[in-house]
Amino acid sequence: MTSALERTHCQATTKAGLPCKALAVSASPYCNMHGPNAKAIQTLGGKHKSSAYRLEDKMSPRLKDVVELLGTAAKEVHSGKITPSQGSSLASIATALIKAVESASLEMRVSLLEVRTKRGDTDEFGP
Repeated sequence: MTSALERTHCQATTKAGLPCKALAVSASPYCNMHGPNAKAIQTLGGKHKSSAYRLEDKMSPRLKDVVELLGTAAKEVHSGKITPSQGSSLASIATALIKAVESASLEMRVSLLEVRTKRGDTDEFGP
């Protein structure tokens, strides 16, 4: 295996016509952004940087299920598998479920703050 010091620079040129300054990967004369898998890597990188992806990572499993259900319903309405009114009904139910989950979460957080206040914990990062 070659070390980073032994690796060569990418042989591609940038859009500006300058040599790419990135290091070539393994047995390729190109870096990840110019190699044969460049498009797939760029697409994946863009997905992982998106706000939606980061938000999805923080969602509870129940909310992830609702988001997946709504995505499926949207595709099925578009393809004609279900009617727009059925899709609208699913969206209404999902909205109610999300509000219930948010309310329960908020209620839990308020209860926790009340307990901390009664104990005299004013530091949010305290024990």
